[in-house]
Amino acid sequence: MNWEDYVGNVGVNQYDDRIAYLEDKGFYTDSIEKTVESTISNLKTGEGRSFVIFGEPQCGKTEMMIALNAKLLDEGTKIIVNLLTDSLDLLDQSLTRFRASNLSPSPKQFKELPDNAKSLNGKKWVIFSKKNARDLEKLITLLRHQKEVMVIDDEADYASPNARVNKDQKTKINELICELLGEDGQYIGVTATPARLNLNNTFENSSELWVDFDSHPKYVGQEFFFPANGKVDYRLHTFHADEGSERTELQNAIMHFLCGVAEQHEFGNYENFTMLVHTSGKKDEHQEDIEIIESTISILSNIKHPKFLAFVKRLEKISCQYSLEDHESIVEFVLRNIDRHLIVEINSKGTSGNVSDIAEPTSLFSFGAGGNIISRGVTFDNLLSMYFTRAVKGKFTQDTYIQRARMFGSRDKYKNCFQLWIPYLLLANWSKCFAFHKLAVEAMRSNVGAPVWLADHKTVPTSSPSIDKSTVDFEGGEMSFARFRYDQESHNSLFVREDKSDNEIIESFKENFEEEEFPNYLYDYLKAEINNNAAQLSLHAPRLFGKKGSNYSEEEKKNIRRKKSIFANTYFNRSERPSAKHHIGIFYNEYGKARIFYKINGSSIRFIQNTQ
Repeated sequence: MNWEDYVGNVGVNQYDDRIAYLEDKGFYTDSIEKTVESTISNLKTGEGRSFVIFGEPQCGKTEMMIALNAKLLDEGTKIIVNLLTDSLDLLDQSLTRFRASNLSPSPKQFKELPDNAKSLNGKKWVIFSKKNARDLEKLITLLRHQKEVMVIDDEADYASPNARVNKDQKTKINELICELLGEDGQYIGVTATPARLNLNNTFENSSELWVDFDSHPKYVGQEFFFPANGKVDYRLHTFHADEGSERTELQNAIMHFLCGVAEQHEFGNYENFTMLVHTSGKKDEHQEDIEIIESTISILSNIKHPKFLAFVKRLEKISCQYSLEDHESIVEFVLRNIDRHLIVEINSKGTSGNVSDIAEPTSLFSFGAGGNIISRGVTFDNLLSMYFTRAVKGKFTQDTYIQRARMFGSRDKYKNCFQLWIPYLLLANWSKCFAFHKLAVEAMRSNVGAPVWLADHKTVPTSSPSIDKSTVDFEGGEMSFARFRYDQESHNSLFVREDKSDNEIIESFKENFEEEEFPNYLYDYLKAEINNNAAQLSLHAPRLFGKKGSNYSEEEKKNIRRKKSIFANTYFNRSERPSAKHHIGIFYNEYGKARIFYKINGSSIRFIQNTQ
C-alpha cells in the first residue's frame, strides 16, 4: 500500500460536501453557489488577478467565504490567506465558524504555523491573519518561499486601500498586502461597500469582473429599514439629539427592549436577545452608556431602591405598547427575569468584553455598548434593538455609515418588532446614504460599464484621500443600462414630449422597456423626484453613437460604451429643458442596438466614476 498518497488527501469534494451540509440544515445555498462559480470562473480565465465580491451588510458573506475556501482547495490552491480587520473579536468569530466547517486543512492563525518557513512546502494551508502591520510582516516572512498566494480580504474596503494614493506613497497595510501578493498572487476583496476599492484602484482590481453576492430570502436589509416611500413597518423611535435628554431616551430604549424580549417570549420565540448602544467612537464615552444601562437594570432589580416604583410605573406605561390586553404579563416577565442579563463594554480602554457573548447572546437580556467593533464586521444574531446616535461633524461617508447598519441581517422572524432609536437628522442623512448606495449598486448589477457613485454636499461614497484623482471623473459620471434592439419609429416617439407630463413619460418608459433596459430602481427614484418637483425631466432625441469621424473603437461602437462620459454636458443645451435636473436619452449604433443613458444636471448631486 502506498500510504504517501493518502496523507492530507481528502479528495476534491469539500465544496460539494459543504453545500450538501448547508442544504440539510435548511440553508439557502443558491446565492453561495452562484457567487463561488462566478469567482472560480474569473480565476480560471487568467484575467481575474484582482477583483471584488460585494453583498449587503450581514447577508451571510462568512458562509460564502467558507464555501469559497473549500472550492479553492478542491481546485488545488495551496496557500489561502484570509485577511480580517484588526480585531481579535472578529478574528475569533470568523475562525471559530471556519473551523466548525471541518475544512481540511483546518484553518490556522499565522502564529500557529511552523517557525521554519520551508516546512510549509508541499502542503495546503488555510491561514487567518488580522490586517495588522506586525502580523502581516511576520506572515510575509513565513510565506517567503511560497508562490501564487490566494488572498481573500474580508471587509476589504477597511485598511487595505491606499489612503496616500494621491501622494505617490503607500499606506503600510496596503504596502504589506502588495508584498504578500507578490508577482503571482491573486486578490479577492469581500465587502458590502465596494466604492472605496473602485475609486482607489486598490490592487488594480477589475470592476468588470466583480461578483455580486445576492442576499438569502430571510435577509432583512435596506428595502425594509429604509423603504423608498418612507413608511416603515418596524418600531422606529426618532427624537431630537440636541434636547439634552439622551439619558432619558436611552433609559426608555432599555425599557422598550426589556418589554420587546418579553413580547417575543409570549409569541413563542424563546431566544436570548441583544440590544446595541452605539453613540460615539470615543472610548471615554462608552462608559457613560454602560453606566446608564447598569443603573437602569440595577433599579429594576432592587425593590428597595428609592426609584424602583417610579421606574416600574414607566415600565408599565411602556408595556401597554406590547400587549394592550395583558400588559401586566409583560411587566411580570421583565421583573421575574431581570437578573438574567449581561452587559458588555466593547472596544474600550483596558480589557474589552467578550463580544461573542452578545453576538450570539448567552443571556436573556444582553447589552453591548461601544465603538468601531459594533460598526463593522461582527454579526449579531437575535439583535432586537439598536440605539444609534453616532453622528459626524463633516460629510457622511457612505461606506462607513452603511456598515453601521447592524440591524440588517437574518431578522425575518421578528423584523416587525425590531426597535431602532435614532435622532431625526441622523435618520435623514442615513437614509440618503442608502438611497445613493442603492442606485449605485443596482446600476452596477446591470453590468453596463464602470460603477457610478453618487455624492452631494453632505454625503460622499468614501473618504477623499482614498480616491485616486488621476483616474476618477467627478463630474462626467453617468448611468447606462442594458442594450436593446433599436426601432427608430417606436423609440423616437417615446422621446417626443408633445403634451405628455413627466409622470406620463416615465410610465411610458416602464411599459415599453424591459426591466434591465430601464430598471425599476431608476423608475422609483425618478417618480419620487418628479412628484416632489414639477418639470424636472428633460428628453434627448436618439443619437447615433460613434458617428463618422469619431475616435471610438469598433468594440466601443458595438457595446455603446466607453470609459469617458458619453452624455456630454453640451447635450444639455440641445434638449427641450436645458436646466432640468434629470436628463434621459438614447444612443444607438450602426448595428441596430441602443442603450438608455441617464444623467443629473444642475444639482448638488454628482456622479463619480473611475475612468481607468
